[in-house]
Amino acid sequence: MATVNIYLDSRKSMDGKGIIKILVSHDRTPRLYTTKIAILKSDYDKIKGYGNELDKRVKDLDLINFHHLLYAERDDKKIFVDGFVLRAKKIIKQLGVNFEFDTFKELFDNYGIEVKAIKTDVISFLETKCNDLKTKGQISHGIMFGLVGKSLSRFVDYLKVEYPKTLIDYKKNKPYILEFNYITSDFLKDWQDWLLIEGKAPKKISGTPTGATITTVGIYSRTLRVAFNEAIAQNLIDKSLYPFGRNGFTIPKGRNIKKALSNAQLESIKNYQPEPFSIEQRSHDLWLFSYFGNGMNFNDILHLTWGNIRDTGIYFERNKTKGKSNEDATIHVRINDVMKAILERQATKRTKDKDLVFPFLNSSDTPEKQKADIHQVIKMNNKYMNRIGEKLGIEEKLNSYEARHSFATKLMRSNAPLMMISQKLGHAQISTTESYLGSFEKETEDTFLDML
Repeated sequence: MATVNIYLDSRKSMDGKGIIKILVSHDRTPRLYTTKIAILKSDYDKIKGYGNELDKRVKDLDLINFHHLLYAERDDKKIFVDGFVLRAKKIIKQLGVNFEFDTFKELFDNYGIEVKAIKTDVISFLETKCNDLKTKGQISHGIMFGLVGKSLSRFVDYLKVEYPKTLIDYKKNKPYILEFNYITSDFLKDWQDWLLIEGKAPKKISGTPTGATITTVGIYSRTLRVAFNEAIAQNLIDKSLYPFGRNGFTIPKGRNIKKALSNAQLESIKNYQPEPFSIEQRSHDLWLFSYFGNGMNFNDILHLTWGNIRDTGIYFERNKTKGKSNEDATIHVRINDVMKAILERQATKRTKDKDLVFPFLNSSDTPEKQKADIHQVIKMNNKYMNRIGEKLGIEEKLNSYEARHSFATKLMRSNAPLMMISQKLGHAQISTTESYLGSFEKETEDTFLDML
């Protein structure tokens, strides 16, 4: 662990004074960092003799001030940051085994500035929001705020290299702090252009970034807009800084074109006979369980407990919206014969109500671990269902989402009331349900067109 001491540099003595510097030693290598405190050698000797505890009998105000500058702890009422020695020790403790002089210097030089700017630092705000949501169990929502923060961080790194003069460094901070008041409509337009070219980060270090879709740009922009609204609500920034809206940046809308599976395609999927006791059968079962189960998404399926199953029905709340409304958000699913057979093949043995129905998650795991396991199940399910689609001559992807979409579309084709479809899907607004409803298959279109 690095050590901290004070040192008087008298090489450029002015009026008998020297400059107090912080001496940091690590692996037998010493480095000096200036405090810019000019002091007489006699006063310095007294300060050094007192150490971090000043004798209460000292009445000399200059000595007391010098000692505070070196050793005092942050006092919000008097509005000063930690003394130089104390901040050096805190930084060393923070870095721990990862200590290196360059990182120490950056943190030491910007110590007071970082403390002051943290609440208006967009990337820190997004990271904090990400961690808060994860703590509350809203993993996907939290991850999105984290992704936007990382994207903005990459964009700033890009600007530093390609267009350094566009960065307004208000207090000459190093490292650069992206504050809310720098994100203007022009900044957002530049960020959008960059996202479309190289906004998708490579999964491998050796990979090359590729362009993100316009849909991703819209999602990222809306997430950042939420951060702005919260910062304004918390009085961290003035509402005049809001860069979105009629006279600001317009968030793009991706083209959300969905081609629904035809009735014939749905029937072929239902009638398909997978290889028994295989991953193909498991994937086929889960897809159909979602389709017949009100389009239940896989996150909710894998979180079902035996307590959710009563008599011939499933009663559950969507994990995505759980606890967000005072209204009863319970969804009722009727268990048909197909679902009953799937439960007999794939479900765990019923013992306690709190036990999970399907054997893919461990209830004692962290939300992050469960999220990763769900992602893996969906990945494998999509892989095998798309193979089934190829065998059946279906060009459309049979991903897990398509089961939910097909449920909603099938009800629409059966002339079910839109309100009923919305309730079955667990949507709070009908407009959300409308986005799920795909196009009619060509045969149905032709039937209506022939009537003209």
